[in-house]
Amino acid sequence: MTEPPRVYEALHWASSFLKQRDLESKAAEHLMQNVLQLEGVHYQLHLRERLNEEEWGQFKEMVDRHGQEEPIQYITGMASFYGRHFNVDPAVLIPRQETEELVLLILEKAKKRFQRPIIADIATGSGAIAVTLALEWLEAEVWATDISADAITVAKENASQLHAPSITFLEGNMATPLRENGKVVDVLVSNPPYIATRDWKGLAPLVRDYEPRQALDAGGDGLHFYRQLAMDLPYVLADNGLAFFEIGDTQGPAVVLLMEQQLPDATVNIVKDINGRDRIVTVER
Repeated sequence: MTEPPRVYEALHWASSFLKQRDLESKAAEHLMQNVLQLEGVHYQLHLRERLNEEEWGQFKEMVDRHGQEEPIQYITGMASFYGRHFNVDPAVLIPRQETEELVLLILEKAKKRFQRPIIADIATGSGAIAVTLALEWLEAEVWATDISADAITVAKENASQLHAPSITFLEGNMATPLRENGKVVDVLVSNPPYIATRDWKGLAPLVRDYEPRQALDAGGDGLHFYRQLAMDLPYVLADNGLAFFEIGDTQGPAVVLLMEQQLPDATVNIVKDINGRDRIVTVER
């Protein structure tokens, strides 16, 4: 019986396997680190070690799944966000790096205005935004909503695992749970579904076939949930409150108009991301 390969040999096989399927070969490294539960120097020092049968079998299975375009984060059950590891599964959208810019902007602007704010994260998904804000701003009171009970379960697990201060999770559609609880917040943030249905159909299989459609598809023009948020904003955002919305890079003017129609006295702006694309709409009452 042939013995399992050394780590570097397994990586060479996996890289070639993924390249043949037009997938990034560096994914092999992420999967191997997950199998070995090693990273950094400890992982590098292990490259010439031989895998055992269990490790080799697990690695081959993971690589095969990714070869069928299943996202690495769902295979490993983990995604990185703001320097922390979050549990993810197919019930929640995989946190994106660009959303870290949203968190940074909130902390930068809101800390100049509030000391102990009430913050609400609408459509929280994995809880990445809510949990990060709770950990980065310990004086804040954080609320989070999602229409998916499964997503709320994942978000609660992440809050517990990362030892976030108490976060109130509410199941329900967008800001409706806040209105039902008579909650008025100082800071409202949302990264809602914003992909138009026609664009969702054209997404890469890696996204379209695995990530939850209800966390991506926002109807015919992609603005459905921004309309809901705009209508709720006057009732849930405090008079001196701030709101932050992640957007698709072509949606800025339309989202600004929706917010200005509901809050004509507010200051509404578009903020570009690190790549110079429209990424965030801010509302200042």
